[in-house]
Amino acid sequence: MDECQIAMNQAKAKNSSQISLSKTMLLGALIAALVVFSMTMIAASRIFTESLSHQTERSAETLITLSFNNMYQIMSKGWNRDELLGFLAEMEQTYDEHDLRFSLYRSDIVNGQFGQLANEIDSDMQPLYDQVLSTKDSLTVETPHGIQTLKPLVARPICLQCHTQAKVGDVLGIMGVQQPISQTVSTARNEFILLMMVLLPIPLLFAAWVGRRFSNSVVNSINVLDKHISSINQVDDLAKLTYEDSMFKYQEFEVLNKSLNQLGDKLKHIAIDRDILDFEIQLLDKLVLSSELIKDWKQHICILMNEINHILPLYTMFVVFRTDDVEQYVIEIFWLGVPSQKIQKEMESHAKRLLSNNSIFDEGAVFNVNHTFTTHDPLEIQTRIKTQSKSLLLETPKIGGVVGLGVETFPPKESSRSVVVESVLTTLVNVIGSIKAINKFTKELEYYATRDPLTHLYNQRVFTEMLSYEVVRAKSHDYPFGLLMIDFDNFKLINDQYGHAFGDEVLQNFALQVRSVLEEGDIFARYGGDEFCVILPEKDLKAVIKVAENVIEATQALKLVSPKADTVSIACSIGISIYPDHADNKEDLFMVADNMLYRVKDSGKNALSYPQEGDLVQAYKEHNDQSVFILHSLETGEPIEPNFQPIVNISDGRIEVHELLMRLRQDGELISAGRFIETAEHMGLVNQMDLILIDKALAHIQQTGYEGMLFINLSPKAIVASEFITKIQKLTNKYQIPASRIVFEITERETVGNVTLLEKFVIELRSEGFRFAIDDFGSGFSSFQYLKRFPVDYIKIEGEFINNMAKDKIDLAFVESAVNMAKSLNIQTIAEFIENEETLNLVKELGIDYAQGFLLATPQPTFLPELKADRQKMMQS
Repeated sequence: MDECQIAMNQAKAKNSSQISLSKTMLLGALIAALVVFSMTMIAASRIFTESLSHQTERSAETLITLSFNNMYQIMSKGWNRDELLGFLAEMEQTYDEHDLRFSLYRSDIVNGQFGQLANEIDSDMQPLYDQVLSTKDSLTVETPHGIQTLKPLVARPICLQCHTQAKVGDVLGIMGVQQPISQTVSTARNEFILLMMVLLPIPLLFAAWVGRRFSNSVVNSINVLDKHISSINQVDDLAKLTYEDSMFKYQEFEVLNKSLNQLGDKLKHIAIDRDILDFEIQLLDKLVLSSELIKDWKQHICILMNEINHILPLYTMFVVFRTDDVEQYVIEIFWLGVPSQKIQKEMESHAKRLLSNNSIFDEGAVFNVNHTFTTHDPLEIQTRIKTQSKSLLLETPKIGGVVGLGVETFPPKESSRSVVVESVLTTLVNVIGSIKAINKFTKELEYYATRDPLTHLYNQRVFTEMLSYEVVRAKSHDYPFGLLMIDFDNFKLINDQYGHAFGDEVLQNFALQVRSVLEEGDIFARYGGDEFCVILPEKDLKAVIKVAENVIEATQALKLVSPKADTVSIACSIGISIYPDHADNKEDLFMVADNMLYRVKDSGKNALSYPQEGDLVQAYKEHNDQSVFILHSLETGEPIEPNFQPIVNISDGRIEVHELLMRLRQDGELISAGRFIETAEHMGLVNQMDLILIDKALAHIQQTGYEGMLFINLSPKAIVASEFITKIQKLTNKYQIPASRIVFEITERETVGNVTLLEKFVIELRSEGFRFAIDDFGSGFSSFQYLKRFPVDYIKIEGEFINNMAKDKIDLAFVESAVNMAKSLNIQTIAEFIENEETLNLVKELGIDYAQGFLLATPQPTFLPELKADRQKMMQS
């Protein structure tokens, strides 16, 4: 038996076990009628019995009164004992004839005076007589023989004439009447029951009629409701659930009628047809952003139009987007077939009118039109096309556009089919807008992957690749070329004095000035900071020198007005190398030009230098000497010495942190490692030098018992070095130093190209218990991206911002924003390069957590336990 048959059988079994509403209501009405009838009969019987009892009591009192009056009339004339007994006998006989029993009881007062009578009462009646004697009230009780009524005969003044021993108010006797009513009641009850049985069919029939009528009404209404529900095949059919007239014809069901109407109204607004829902899912599936969709989006729109046509008869669709500040736009109009030229022109005019009124497009914008047809079949359009459109406007990136649909007629607003229109428009406008945004971002990424964002020159990576390419090309075509290394003179002074914004303006104008003296084929790049490089193809030394002189002259001619209204002059130094005269590979060419550049810087600046006789030997010797020194340092570890610069807690002036710095001892002199870093990086040995330095620093921590934290600068090379974290972990275990006391600093400007790799590296560091800091925060383009992606513990705000914030509002605003943001993220802040009290006071006011700089303490070969007294006083002031 298959599953469908099983389900049907289960449904039948369930239906057979259910109780019929009409039968239930009929049975209920009959039971109710029987119950009411029975209760009525019982109540009527009780009422009759009680009524009969009351009537019997009144009758007895009347008989007693009459009997007493008769007795009194005879007694007032005077009688003897025999006459009294005769009177009583007559009374008893008279009462017996009427099935009644008469009794007379004399009190002790009367018996004492006149003696007792022979007809005394039964002993079981004595308690009742005693009660009447004591209460002097009449008494009616039901006995096994019937209803017994006893009435006291109370002495009045006239009675005292004969009853001399009595007083007024004394009970002289009790007169009683007993009425046997059981037979009467029984007879009456039988007659009543017979009558009720005759009348019983009337309430039963009435109850059956009422139950049947009510059940039929409810069942008919339910059947109507079932019929309407069964006829609902789409959301628009939900209107059948709402009526002006009540579906159930009883006032008590008015709430149910209203609820059904409300349910129909609500369902119409929230329910969606299955085919529409399926279409929505297919629509989303077909428009999932992919490289294929982005590349062939027009083809996908054509396919989608055929899908939409199954749900909503569709003629056309038009799309127009703007991604740049242009005055001409292309309207893409898609057709489900090929309409007449007249229809095409009408649609063009309509679309232009619609778009010209849209705020996304500038007034007077020019719209060109491009038609695309999904098929080559003729498209017959008998009526005027109706359109509906939707707009999208993004501020970042600045993209806006309109997507519209053209149909013969749109479904009513209350119809669920109207959801299709809104859904299609919303989906298309967002997807096509995303495609346009991705295309724009892709172009920008392609551009900025090769360009410096400030000057729009080639960046360092592209320069290195093009230098390699130029070496290969020059070698194959046998021609010389020149390399210029250009460096600003005193650019740091300009930044410090006038701020970074003006410094950026200087760099931009310098780039334009140099570009003006270069030829079209020359390659101009920004190497980094204030260093630039120029590749001069197919030029010998003489021609290269001429270009370098032109660059110096053009730079000297550049005059800029600073924010302080000062006229600022610019100078630069240039180092030159020539292929193949000075070197035949890119590394040596760069080394020679760089060496010549530093020679100019050492000898007065604002000039150019190129290798002359003996210079190449000296340059290579210096380079080799540096290489030999670095190798010797790695072999013995002796020249590498750790220095520690204190980082002070602003709140209490205590030294809680030290930053680890590398120093190299050469010829007995302790020098900065900066002179050797570039050579070490070319040799790929920076990472090994870092490990030796860290080893010595951790050993020093163990020897001195230093309990603070240690900040360690990491080279970007450490990120890609294999097992670097493992080696660091071995060192901390070796010297028994908790990982939580080690904070690794990474300069964000040096790792922009390795964000994904850096993220993995930082997460691994944190998982091992180490902490993480961003050095030179704000110096590059990824500061805030790093905060979002990395678990950062500290940020060291770029020293130039700290130094300049006292005289540059922009720098001050940046520092203040960085501090507020760090506080909200529970990240601690460190101010670098504090060199004067004014800057220190500003750092305190801004609420920065730590301070570092020569003003407080210089790097030392060991850990400082505390600041000098004058510096401590400065911190507390």
